[in-house]
Amino acid sequence: MRLLVALAPLVFAACGSVAVPRERYFRLDPPTAAAPTPTRGGVLRVQDLQLATSLDGDCLLLQDGVRLEPRPLERWIAPLDRLVTDALVLCLSRARVCDLVKGGADTGPEDWTLHGRIVEFAESRTDAGADARVTLELWLEDRGRLLLHDEFSAIEPIAGAGSEAAVRGLSAGLQRVVGGVVERMQAQGLFAAARAAAAPVR
Repeated sequence: MRLLVALAPLVFAACGSVAVPRERYFRLDPPTAAAPTPTRGGVLRVQDLQLATSLDGDCLLLQDGVRLEPRPLERWIAPLDRLVTDALVLCLSRARVCDLVKGGADTGPEDWTLHGRIVEFAESRTDAGADARVTLELWLEDRGRLLLHDEFSAIEPIAGAGSEAAVRGLSAGLQRVVGGVVERMQAQGLFAAARAAAAPVR
């Protein structure tokens, strides 16, 4: 009995020294400032993106083939759809695709509306290494008339290990995807007509 009493403080001390895993929270890296193109006309509203069912949650995801595994202690600081939508609005605004790019809750009218869903947003590991995979399905409407509908994807190699490296890769992948969206918009001249219509009459 005396031996048990003597060992009790040591047992409690050992239990107290065990590190308890803590949750960590991440945000996407802010988009870099794109070189502005000549300003186009009109107002573009970006509605909140939808999440694919497989991505519904706030944990970072690890993809292995068809299997997705959440990282329970590695979480996004806000809902993923909100983070990606905000980044999309900011990237399109900095690219100057039109006069004004607004979010879904902003007041006032718009000329075009961009809808979409997040199809893929995860770290993928294979024998060749780790990649960040980002896919957005987007469709652009002009008062109900469909102007553009496509999937935009990027595969970004992840440099380094751990969640921080994965978040950097996902952020870079998202910026590449939005860059592809901007290029498509510019190539099709989607907002040029509004600039001509908005030009002052002399």
